Amino acid sequence: MSLRIVDAVPPEATGPPVGRRQHYSLRVSVLEQCQLDCRYCRPGSTTSPTEKARWLRADEHRRLAPIFLRRGVKKVRFTGGEPTLRTDLVDVVAAWRAADADLPLALTTNGLRLIPLVPALKEAGLHSVTIHIDTLRRNRIVDLMGEGADVDVVLAASAAAQEAGLAVKWNAVVQRGRNDDETGAMLRQAKQLGVEVRFIELMNTGSAQGYVKETFISGKEILATVAAAGLSVKPMPRRHHSDPAALFTATEGDKTMVFGVIASDTEPFCADCDRLRLSADGRVRGCLYQPGGLPLGAALRAGTDDNGVLALLDSALDDKRSHHPLATQARVPFSMADVGG
Repeated sequence: MSLRIVDAVPPEATGPPVGRRQHYSLRVSVLEQCQLDCRYCRPGSTTSPTEKARWLRADEHRRLAPIFLRRGVKKVRFTGGEPTLRTDLVDVVAAWRAADADLPLALTTNGLRLIPLVPALKEAGLHSVTIHIDTLRRNRIVDLMGEGADVDVVLAASAAAQEAGLAVKWNAVVQRGRNDDETGAMLRQAKQLGVEVRFIELMNTGSAQGYVKETFISGKEILATVAAAGLSVKPMPRRHHSDPAALFTATEGDKTMVFGVIASDTEPFCADCDRLRLSADGRVRGCLYQPGGLPLGAALRAGTDDNGVLALLDSALDDKRSHHPLATQARVPFSMADVGG
């Protein structure tokens, strides 16, 4: 079979500066705190999480939402840290729903606090949930994800979300010698439960370098682990060219399952990227690897009117370009805990 996943990508393959796009997908980090301790994330944190007093309030989200929509945001995903740790998460979701009744709203969560929130989140307008789970083995989940991680809770949360009418996906960061023997089993269980899986490369963000070096496994190798589990793997087109996940089918007998591989390090998708990121304190940036960001939240609190905030957003959109390590010499170490997922 012919696969797009490669082991290394030259800098020019990440594409030219992106600049303005017609449409955008926005990731809204509502906080950076998390109750888990995934070994590639929290131990490598280089900054303290944003204090609660600096988080954008629900009413500030309500004001920002139509400004982002005026510039082509067509999908919003709420992330953390762990977003369900925010007691006003439902209000934040509802604030974005108020801007557009048809705006697709998604949530990425570890699932531990999801079940009691599902009805209210659905009522607030949430469409889908992605649950981060690096293993389905009860005897290894604490080692991989930290105290409190629980396979049974994730399975129950997946079922509760589906029963409420939410689409459910799982994200799994594949790690050599830790969980790379589970890809086939995870796909089989996901098929049984009606869940779609995304296998993710460890991202070398400059922190936790020792752990990344020890456990990194490329997207191409991830596919090999699926094939080694007895599944026939074939590539299929992305649902949208800007989607970060390359899609594949895995077939076993008369059963076929669709899954994705996000190979951010070995196959950056910068040239097609339509993502914007809004931090917990309201900084907007056009690339995960971009340091800082333009302070929309601070502008709101300083009394800037909507036109002024829109001008700041326009500056961020005009400057949207790749800061991926393969596309630039500059490198500011960070962890996923620092940037909110």
